[in-house]
Amino acid sequence: MTKQAADTTTQKVTAWLVLQSFIIIAAAVLSFMFVEFAANLDSLGDGGGFQIFSHAIGIIIPMAAVLGALNYYLSKFIYQYVSILAGGIEKVANGDFQTTLDVKKAGPFAPVYENFNKMGAELQNVQALRNDFINNYSHEFKTPITSINGFAELLLETEVTAQDQQRYLRIIAEESARLTHMADSTILLSKLNAQHIIPDQKLYSLDEQLRQCAILLSFEWTRKEIEFVGSFQPVMYHGNAELMSHLWINLLSNAIKFTPEHGEITVTSSESNGKITVQISDTGVGMSEDVISHIFDQYYQGETAHSVRGLGLGLSIAKRIAELCKGTIEVRSVENEGSTFTVTLPG
Repeated sequence: MTKQAADTTTQKVTAWLVLQSFIIIAAAVLSFMFVEFAANLDSLGDGGGFQIFSHAIGIIIPMAAVLGALNYYLSKFIYQYVSILAGGIEKVANGDFQTTLDVKKAGPFAPVYENFNKMGAELQNVQALRNDFINNYSHEFKTPITSINGFAELLLETEVTAQDQQRYLRIIAEESARLTHMADSTILLSKLNAQHIIPDQKLYSLDEQLRQCAILLSFEWTRKEIEFVGSFQPVMYHGNAELMSHLWINLLSNAIKFTPEHGEITVTSSESNGKITVQISDTGVGMSEDVISHIFDQYYQGETAHSVRGLGLGLSIAKRIAELCKGTIEVRSVENEGSTFTVTLPG
């Protein structure tokens, strides 16, 4: 806040405090005068009215002065806390999200200061998320575009063999598909974050859906010669089948991505005590405690994740879907041994 702006604010606050004190004094005077005259209506004749007025003025003036001064200084005392809060809000409005207020010196405004600090912390997280999005998304988005452009130019400007032509076209097709997947994932996550009600819910076989998702991804896990083990207890679930398929495909894709060749992925489904449990385990690279604590953050990628292609959206999408379904998703993982994701849904 500039000195000129601060001076202007101080002048406005002072004027308001004076006006407020004047209003309180006027109200007190009028109230007292009314009571005094009402109580002495019988004495209004023969000069009694002047005596009543003089008596009232003698009491009102010192009382009004005390009330006005007391109101002014008490209001000024409260204003110092409001002034600090206003200054903090202005800093945040100007982009300084690291601004915090001292709760110990907040007086009666302690809860307000605490909420202000929480707001600042959340805004810092949003800013960090935005920066991560810009850094990761721009990098991931630029890479396939560069590949597509480069190989397209090779095809246009140079003579290539039929074998190289097929190889370049395959790369262009893969990178185009990657771009489409990135765009679809970003749009889906934005939609899920804004969604609070799940439409088109119906009763369907959840265990059969898990089998179908595994089959859809069979090319991926058979290419890496991963052993797929399924143990599906018959489970009927009332929900949006299309939305749930995104959840299972994201978790299965994640398991396939981080499981080395000749590894193993196990999927189980069960229902007990009114709760449906689905577990997806792998013998992949596993995760450290630090990575686990951030694994569901949007656009987050651990050290291992940067060695494979991805945008860090799959698990964020999976978690958001579980939350919308009033369920939970948890992970247990040991580095170099593997991970287990457990999804619990209301039966």
